[in-house]
Amino acid sequence: MKKQLYLLVLVLLLAGHKLYSQASANVLIDNLGTPNPMVIDGNTMYIGIYYLDKVVKVNIDDPGAAPVDVVTGVNRPYGLALKDNILYVSEFGAGRLSKVDLAAAHPSPQVILGGISSPLGLEFVGNELYMALEGDNKISKIDVSQPNPQLIDVVSAQSPFEIEIINNVIYFTERFEGRLSKFDMTTSTGPTTIAQGLSYPSGLAFHGKDLFICEAGASKVSKINITQPNSTVSIGLVSTGFDYPSGLAVKENIIYVTDFFAGSVLKADLAALSVSDQKNRDRKTSIYPNPAKETLKVMNAPSQDYKIFGMIGNLVLSGKLERDSIDVSPLTKGAYIIQIGDVIKKFIKN
Repeated sequence: MKKQLYLLVLVLLLAGHKLYSQASANVLIDNLGTPNPMVIDGNTMYIGIYYLDKVVKVNIDDPGAAPVDVVTGVNRPYGLALKDNILYVSEFGAGRLSKVDLAAAHPSPQVILGGISSPLGLEFVGNELYMALEGDNKISKIDVSQPNPQLIDVVSAQSPFEIEIINNVIYFTERFEGRLSKFDMTTSTGPTTIAQGLSYPSGLAFHGKDLFICEAGASKVSKINITQPNSTVSIGLVSTGFDYPSGLAVKENIIYVTDFFAGSVLKADLAALSVSDQKNRDRKTSIYPNPAKETLKVMNAPSQDYKIFGMIGNLVLSGKLERDSIDVSPLTKGAYIIQIGDVIKKFIKN
């Protein structure tokens, strides 16, 4: 009996992640060519159009208006960062970092740093601009307040793609390794892996407790709660418009996604997601009959996905609810644990 109770607790702990918190992303702007990560300033979004070698701007409050070219002649722009009305652009195809004075009458790129291999994601902390150098397998930084900024290495990484810095911790995707890693800049220890087995992980964005991740190779956006140890990756956004999601940006409670091959920008309201989650938690989920013989009914389910575990923690059945019902007839007689979203219950199969 003690063994069964221990295993039951173990199953509850393993199954206790909130899997059902998903927002739906819808197309905001399309026909953009090949958009990459973006940066937002007020209601203006700057987007690098990779194969057209330019950066455009769009009004996110007026998505029907035509995009306006900001600067052309940037070679395969990828990373964008904005500070003091200066737009910084990593030119993946030219192996250099450039800047563009947005206040100029005719903005043109000015090279800051050359001879770097495959620069990608950019992120500011104060005057320090961090950059993922995929070809050099490292993350480095420069001080943009200096007249001739020098490149300073921060941490080694395997083909780093995008970076997100939160409280002196650098989170970065390593796309060819299929993993998400982090490096605490306040310590002398090296980077650690947070999640692996990701499909071509690309863009990153942080909101609340969750770090959202573009899995371009799987046509989806995932997320992980970085405040919880041993947290697992779950679905972050759902959309029929995803083809090859690559970039992410958050403004207040709205998350934006650039889809490289679909040529579009999508958006989702994370505030609406939070309200929906709360409503789901307020409604009490119940299952009946218990014991069940052939069909188990579920009322007020927080998710359509379910998993059923045996008392030793083994997954025995999973799927989606059909008309709030689960066919449990294939199960042998005995006790089971069912997980539906973050709801965990025990039932008996007769």
